Amino acid sequence: MDLPTSWNLDDKSTYLSVDSSGLRVNYIGSRFVGAIRANHPIPPQCKLFYFEVGIIGDGKNKWIRIGFCENSF
Repeated sequence: MDLPTSWNLDDKSTYLSVDSSGLRVNYIGSRFVGAIRANHPIPPQCKLFYFEVGIIGDGKNKWIRIGFCENSF
């Protein structure tokens, strides 16, 4: 069972950059949204999963959203 361990460099918006550790994301756009997914989905058989996100900057318009999505997002 593969668990998410970093951000997926091949499944992200153009306006995002990911550092070499694969753990830190930076928005480099000016007016468009950015989205990124993890390198593996949370397995359905995993009854409890913990993840943590630290927000370092609040952004130009102070709009930050964190959530979950389907594979077809």
